[in-house]
Amino acid sequence: MSTRWDDELTELVTRRGRALVGYGYALTGDVRRAEDLVQDALVRVFRRFRRPEAAGTEGHTEFPLNDGGSHAGIEAYVRRTMLNLYLDETRRFALWRKAEPKVAVEDRVKAPASDITARADVTAALRGLSPRQRACVVLRFYDDLTVPQIADTLGIAQGTIKRHLADGIHALRGVLVPEGGLL
Repeated sequence: MSTRWDDELTELVTRRGRALVGYGYALTGDVRRAEDLVQDALVRVFRRFRRPEAAGTEGHTEFPLNDGGSHAGIEAYVRRTMLNLYLDETRRFALWRKAEPKVAVEDRVKAPASDITARADVTAALRGLSPRQRACVVLRFYDDLTVPQIADTLGIAQGTIKRHLADGIHALRGVLVPEGGLL
C-alpha cells in the first residue's frame, strides 16, 4: 500500500529530479556530489513522513508540489535543504581543504569553443569562490532571486549579500573574460 508522501516523492523525483540535480551541480560543480546532495535533501525532507503517527501528518506533506515553473511547495523546500546541506558541508570540510595540496592552474580561461566547454569553464570558475560567494551567485543568477530574497533565504544582511555578489562577480570576471572581450 502506497502512502501519500511516497506518491509525492515519486512525482517530485519524476517531474523535477533533473532540475534538482542541475541545481545541485550549480552549487557543487560535480555531478556525483549533486546527485548525492539531492538524495540527502530528499531523505531529510521526506523521512519524517515515513512514520505518520510520529509526525502527526497522516502521511501527507504540508507542501504542495510545484505547479508549472514556480519555486513553490515541496521543491522549494528541497532546494533550501540542498543549499543548507551544501553550506554545512563546506563549513565542515574547510580545514581539510586548507591542508589539501594545491595544483597550479591558468589564471585566465580562454573563450569557450562550445556550450560544453563554457559550462566547464563556469563550473571551474565557481570552484574558485568561497562557499558563501558561490551560494549568493547561484541564488542570484541560477535561481534569479533578488538581493532581499537571497538575504532572507540565507538569513544574513542585504549588505553582506551585495558584498558576496560583488566579490564573486569580480572573481568570475577575472577568470571568465574572453580574450579581448567584456564580461
